[in-house]
Amino acid sequence: MDETDVPAQRAQARQDARIPQADVDQGRPGGHPGPSREGAAAALRVTSGPGSRRGVEPVHSRTTFAELRTGATRGRNGPLTVAFVAHPEWDRSQVAYAVNRRVGNAVTRNLLRRRLRSIIVERAPDLPVGAYVVRGGEEAPALTFDQLKVAMSQALDQATRRSAARAAR
Repeated sequence: MDETDVPAQRAQARQDARIPQADVDQGRPGGHPGPSREGAAAALRVTSGPGSRRGVEPVHSRTTFAELRTGATRGRNGPLTVAFVAHPEWDRSQVAYAVNRRVGNAVTRNLLRRRLRSIIVERAPDLPVGAYVVRGGEEAPALTFDQLKVAMSQALDQATRRSAARAAR
């Protein structure tokens, strides 16, 4: 074993090594806009926001949900139930979808919800303005899209017709 001499004095201090700060982005310099792009400007949104579905937007208000729970007229056909409260002072309808876990797994429920939404959007120009809750039962995923359309149309007609009859009294 060879021993080496280790000096007892400390080596002369050198300039500290530069260590970047943890919260500083070491990428591009800040405020640099990047190269200019040619062509048409990119679209900011695909749709124009809530209500862009031709007169339909989601229900957000607790009071609207309370109205739908207590004072709504209902229509039912097969596995679909529609609750409706008229609001002629609104500029567009509001719709909520209720699909229970008994209907199936998340994929099945989401597929049913998208189908129901598509049918409502298609029917929206002909529907009275108000709040709707569309409920899909356990048998709803087994129906074809055309069968769902027929069931939805009949349930919507029942609910809106009963509402008009109630208002006429």
